[in-house]
Amino acid sequence: MDGLVRKISNQTAESYLYGMIGRGLDIDVNLLIAQIEAVRREGVTKFVFYVNSDGGEVAQGNAFFNYMLRTEIDVTWIVDGIAASMMAMLITNPKHKVVGAKYSKYMYHRIQGYVYGNSSEVRAHADMIDTFEDSLIDMMATRMKADKATVKKEYFEDGIDHWLSAEQALELGLIDEIHQRNTEILEADLAKISNKRDVWNYYQKQILNLKLKKMDKNMYALAMGLPSNEDESKVLNHLQGLVNEKKQMNETIESQRETTKQLQARLDSFEKAKVTNLINQAVAEKKISEDDKETYLALAEKDYAGVEKIINKLPSVDRLVNKLEGSVPKESAWTKRQEEINANK
Repeated sequence: MDGLVRKISNQTAESYLYGMIGRGLDIDVNLLIAQIEAVRREGVTKFVFYVNSDGGEVAQGNAFFNYMLRTEIDVTWIVDGIAASMMAMLITNPKHKVVGAKYSKYMYHRIQGYVYGNSSEVRAHADMIDTFEDSLIDMMATRMKADKATVKKEYFEDGIDHWLSAEQALELGLIDEIHQRNTEILEADLAKISNKRDVWNYYQKQILNLKLKKMDKNMYALAMGLPSNEDESKVLNHLQGLVNEKKQMNETIESQRETTKQLQARLDSFEKAKVTNLINQAVAEKKISEDDKETYLALAEKDYAGVEKIINKLPSVDRLVNKLEGSVPKESAWTKRQEEINANK
């Protein structure tokens, strides 16, 4: 959002309103108004807003409309791509001039939203939506110099999206004129557009190209930390260097990802061997039976430390000879001597 409003002369500023309207979104009205006010205090009296927006939050859009309505700012809207939903309502301000690109599109529909709560809360939310929607209908009717009931019936009551071409919007009075520049856009490409998302993607591409054409070399240089008057070839070389650097970085990341994958495989193998050794040792020491082996293996895979602690507390079954060692009385010296005497007889 930083730098969305840019002064292009002492009296004029411009702003590219691309994206969604809403707090924390592409067009945060709270921040936008603060930036407009800042340059207005510096003497700016004319604003040009370039538009490509799918709409957004009604409450924020409504606040922006009211702000623009009460200020004495000379406003021109230039719709490069889409003015849909709440954005379509912002350009209905009768004080403003609206210029549409030849292939711009405009969409109007009922307010959409969601609510969670009991039946009373849901009804209250629906009433609130109706209140906001009535204001939008009034905005549109005022711009069109039409009856509110007619506008409501044509564009709101059926609950569907109504898309208008620039020619249709001009005929209805929603825009003031159509500019014919950049007519190299192919009609064949437009014929492929079949739904709202296709329209959005198409114009995003067109407007990005247009915006890049408008940006001069100085802006690229400053963005890359170079002097604004840097030689164009050096700017391009620096840009290519950044591209190459990004490519090398991606290759390094991919290599590190593969190394991490191999190390993880080795770690998994080690952990599996550690579990197997623990359980096999417990079976060998007769702490657990062969029948319980699989159960302990499954448990140890999930909680090695816990199972190890349990096994260590289990008694082992020693060989019988080990248990008897020390309990058999040793032969006395007299017994051994007696045996020798008997042997010599």
